[in-house]
Order: sequence, then C-alpha cells, then structure tokens
Amino acid sequence: MSKPIFKLCMIRGFTDAYYHLSDDERDKLWKQDDEGLKKVGAKIVGPMCDCRWSNDKYGNFFIIEYPDIDAAIAESANASQAGLFKYILSETVLGIESEEQNTP
Repeated sequence: MSKPIFKLCMIRGFTDAYYHLSDDERDKLWKQDDEGLKKVGAKIVGPMCDCRWSNDKYGNFFIIEYPDIDAAIAESANASQAGLFKYILSETVLGIESEEQNTP
C-alpha cells in the first residue's frame, strides 16, 4: 500500500532569468506548474507561509501532498519540462507522515 508523500518547498527567491520574463510568460509558467500538480493528483496543503522575518535564507515555504512517490517524481519532471528550475531558487524535502507524533 502506497502512502501519501509530502514535499516541503522552501523558496529562497527567483533568478535573474525570471525577472526578464514578461508578465504573460510568468503567467504561463505558473499555469503550467499548477497544471502539472493537478495532472498527477497533487495539491498544495495549507497556506503559503512568509518566513523571511524568521531567517535570512528563505522567503516563503509551502507543502505539497502527492498520492504516492510516482506522482512526486512525475510532478518534478513536469516542473522541469516547464522550465521552473531555471527561474526559482528553492530547496525541497520529501517525507511521509510519521507513525509516532512525538518523535523529536
């Protein structure tokens, strides 16, 4: 039985190439990213969180839930094909829900 996979996405910012995109190109990029999530059955869970005030590395973070690892892999391929990684500076961590809620 496969378990849902969660991805913590920590956003540092955008590359210079992102700022050279027109508004229409940016809209298209984010639309492709959103379509890639929906295509694999993934969804953003919870709010987009502003964390710039609490650290000097990340501006925002959010969590994506995938139905299984294959969906996480497919969504990453979709994001790559859309060119997202050329435009965003980020770090991600994949995980599954812990069986023990009080684990340090």
